Amino acid sequence: MNPIRREIINGLFVLVISTLLSAGFAAFQVKFDVQLLVWILLATAIAVSGYVVFEFVLCAEKREIEGLKKSEQRELEWLKLVGTPARLDYRVAGAAVAPSVLDAIRAMKPGSDLTYMTYVSSEGGAERVVTEEARKLAFSVIMEQLKRGTIREYKRLLCFDHEVLENNFELKLGIIRVGEGPGTITRHLGEQCRLMMETKGCSIYVAPVLLRNIVGFYGTDTVSMTLEMADQRTGVRTSAGIMLFYDPPNGEIIEQFRQIERETERRMVAVHKIVFPEDTVSIAEAAR
Repeated sequence: MNPIRREIINGLFVLVISTLLSAGFAAFQVKFDVQLLVWILLATAIAVSGYVVFEFVLCAEKREIEGLKKSEQRELEWLKLVGTPARLDYRVAGAAVAPSVLDAIRAMKPGSDLTYMTYVSSEGGAERVVTEEARKLAFSVIMEQLKRGTIREYKRLLCFDHEVLENNFELKLGIIRVGEGPGTITRHLGEQCRLMMETKGCSIYVAPVLLRNIVGFYGTDTVSMTLEMADQRTGVRTSAGIMLFYDPPNGEIIEQFRQIERETERRMVAVHKIVFPEDTVSIAEAAR
């Protein structure tokens, strides 16, 4: 209860008791009346019992609040000892950003590194694993954390199939084209990559794929992996959810993902140019 309200109620109780006592003393001075005395005693008893009930209810409410705080504190202490269990954020609705991903980005410790290994399928720019709106939302949160200094380095590994890399000499040189077909990326992803190349603390690489998912590394203690669904008729892949692993207690799982990351980085090539279709046209016109 608000302390001011409590003081007001205490003041009213004192006022009632003092009024009853004054009335009793005045009655004795005028004329001794047994009936009046009984009424005064009854009123006093009712006032006292009401205040006792009020204090009991107030104390019970206070004990309940304290019990909830202690329970919450015990849960936090338990999580510190045991760790956060793995989480499945399943979203049948489609390729929206899971709230748990945004929470993981915002919960990163200052000076942490953020790395995404993104698989680019053989369909290239035609893929729709994650919608452009979802990418835009996640990217804006990442850039905000980068500007604040929470994220020390934001690294993105674009992973292509081995045969795509073998047959595309531009990818081997660190040149990525925006368009459709093998070896290309979507326009929205291309715009993000170009912005990353212009931003301090960001880097982009091309590498052969080892895991055909989008894997995120949030500092040293959290890893996410997308769950995807493929349309049996069109073959288009969409995000169905995400799995998150925390250390503790999933330190061994996170280390396995780290091994995949290190193996991927052994063959990665730094990206130094993003080519859009209009860039190609302008080059062709300039050659004329």
